[in-house]
Amino acid sequence: MKPTALILLSVLLVACERPFVPVRTPEIEVEAPDLSEVQTDSTLTLQVRATSFRAIAHVEVEGRPLRYDSLRDVWQGSVPLRYGLNRLRITAVDEKGVAATDTAWALRLQATVQPGPPLPDGRGGGRLVRLTDGRLLFAGGAEVWTGPAGRDLFVWTPGASAFERLRPGLSAPRAGHTATLLPDGRLLLLGGNTRGRPELADNLRADAELVDLAAETRRLLPISTGAARAWHTTALRQYEGRRFLEVLGGYRRLRGDSPELGVAADLITFELRDDSLVLLTPGLGLYITPLAAHVMAPLDAAGTRFLVAGALATPDYVETQTFRLVLEPAGRVDTLFVPALPEPRQFAAAVPLRPGVVVLLGGYAGQLSRTYPYPLLYVEEANRFFRFRALFLQPRFDAAATSLEDFRILITGGFGPDGLGLAWTEVVAFAPF
Repeated sequence: MKPTALILLSVLLVACERPFVPVRTPEIEVEAPDLSEVQTDSTLTLQVRATSFRAIAHVEVEGRPLRYDSLRDVWQGSVPLRYGLNRLRITAVDEKGVAATDTAWALRLQATVQPGPPLPDGRGGGRLVRLTDGRLLFAGGAEVWTGPAGRDLFVWTPGASAFERLRPGLSAPRAGHTATLLPDGRLLLLGGNTRGRPELADNLRADAELVDLAAETRRLLPISTGAARAWHTTALRQYEGRRFLEVLGGYRRLRGDSPELGVAADLITFELRDDSLVLLTPGLGLYITPLAAHVMAPLDAAGTRFLVAGALATPDYVETQTFRLVLEPAGRVDTLFVPALPEPRQFAAAVPLRPGVVVLLGGYAGQLSRTYPYPLLYVEEANRFFRFRALFLQPRFDAAATSLEDFRILITGGFGPDGLGLAWTEVVAFAPF
């Protein structure tokens, strides 16, 4: 080997022995405002802290330079916000030109609240469905959280000042059930409880009810005792002319003939055949995670992606569950990550505001005195929850809600912090975005 080559090889070997030092980029943190809160102003006064072992020379947001406040050691400036979700790309550059970019999200909304058509009587634990002709149907519920469930059906016709009692009512009393509108316009009520709150397994309803308003008929459909659920959620899946009802979580009998309630952790499937429900998953269904008194709201128009959120909470114990559930028409099931709820909410209601945006209403954390008076919004694009504390609503839990046209939602019934059923209805109108 030539001497020149030996010298070059020696230099390379010495260079390889030198330790690798990673480039340290600036760290970025939003100091103010709290971007987990919904913003209501058109301009955001942003404060950013950027740190590095070298001096920070420049910070900008979406190409807008921020100015340095040496007293607070923050970079600050004004950023315009449009209605809806705003992506804020923040870039910090140190004195050597090393840059870092982070993304923050700000949700700007405006909303008003107006009284809506009240129920004839206070009811919690009932369910609300918007019918194909624009009417709203409220089914079941209880007057008191600790009291018996009722058989009432209340209907609201557009233009009417209040819900009206519909006769005949239900064939059987129930609360904590689900209500699914079928493609033929009939309503399927599944499971539920004979009382306003979950107490004993013997109170679970081991049946469903098929409500046909056009024919003025009500029909009970039996289901197996082991599949009886209350405060569960459902989704209708249609594939090759067949109709399936996916049932997630809920309170169920703990075991055998035990009077105790347990929390279901699985997804079970019924098929609706000739006006009967056939359980396709005897025993345990597909394991997901323990869930009861949670919410499940669609994120897309096709009904294949759902936000699932809830909490299992007592005064001494809190566990939240949040994820996106994917239910493909052919039956494939998947879950996608969602950050934890900013606060535990049991017995909340949830409705889609627009594709990819869900509003969570009411609910409580561990005890009735901690019933929430403001909503949360989940925005799928940011995969974030936002508190809307500026929007004060009637504190309620186990209420019923539905989407209306023009970025409006209606919430009615539920129980107040005293456990009494509410007749009060609110209509929340959001500025379109």
